[in-house]
Amino acid sequence: DAPRGLYRRLVENSLAIPGEEFGSLVSAASESGVHMVMGAHELIGSTLYNTMLFISPDGTFKTHRKLTPTYTERLLWGMGDGSTLEVVDADFGVLGGLICWEHWLPLARAAMHAKREVVHVAQWPWVRDLHQVASRHYAFEGQCFVLAAGTVLTLDDVLEGYRSLPGVTAGGIEMLSSMGCAGELLQRGGSTVIAPDSTYIIEPLFDVCGTIHATVDLDLVTEGHLLMDSDGHYSRPDVFSLTVNTAPMQGVRFVP
Repeated sequence: DAPRGLYRRLVENSLAIPGEEFGSLVSAASESGVHMVMGAHELIGSTLYNTMLFISPDGTFKTHRKLTPTYTERLLWGMGDGSTLEVVDADFGVLGGLICWEHWLPLARAAMHAKREVVHVAQWPWVRDLHQVASRHYAFEGQCFVLAAGTVLTLDDVLEGYRSLPGVTAGGIEMLSSMGCAGELLQRGGSTVIAPDSTYIIEPLFDVCGTIHATVDLDLVTEGHLLMDSDGHYSRPDVFSLTVNTAPMQGVRFVP
């Protein structure tokens, strides 16, 4: 039926690490000399994960898998564990990120703030008003720069992508078409760059595809900690504490 067929297509187009497609991403980051952060459907075994990729210019990489898939996402994605709650030590400072509603997991935020991010990437489907609020709150709470990333996507984009695959079915077209009308924006973008004081460095870009650029003053991170250090002078470890389990969670272990 259509739901199972569409799920199979999603699995077939997911990212394997290592793999040919992933190798192309690593090469692109190395050749461009940039830190690449992007989302992907990652396939591990027979389970999909909502995964955030951090690829460094030297070809090394880290992954973060969404800890708690949101609402109906649990039909598709497995749960990540603490082993991928990682950051990257970049030349400009600590680079980290969270996915979508992870920004409303208070303990996940506390764990990330303890890692002292300088730049945080907040990945959203699109950065609607409430997501803007969460991103700006994160910037102030963590005293870091936040790059909030959202996509612009129309129903036509979805159907074009599906039709580019072999074995298109009428049921699949019908199910995907039920998401909206021809030409309708399903995701409205809203990507932006936010300063540690929660103000916009780049105003959100809605409804059009585009690339945003910003030059940031890293000294603002140090200066901001005069007022707020949620893992330092503005914390109470004598009252509150958090333990993060960073061990990979495996249901089956084979031991000699």
